[in-house]
Amino acid sequence: MTQRTSRFSVSLSYDEAKVFYTGSKNRVQVTALDGRSINLPWSALQPFFSTSGVQGRFVITYDGEGKLLSLVRDD
Repeated sequence: MTQRTSRFSVSLSYDEAKVFYTGSKNRVQVTALDGRSINLPWSALQPFFSTSGVQGRFVITYDGEGKLLSLVRDD
């Protein structure tokens, strides 16, 4: 199985992220540092939600078919 990784940054305020947290939206569109567009389920970013929203750099690992394998903060 081929695994790929991408890095991206997210900066969502509490109010911006709350739209996803309350279920009004369930997908987050981000742009990887290499320019690729990535469409994530909110559930992948939800563990990183805090009173300041969702902030930081992340590394996503996915398989050859685009299935999310892991998402970790890239500190």
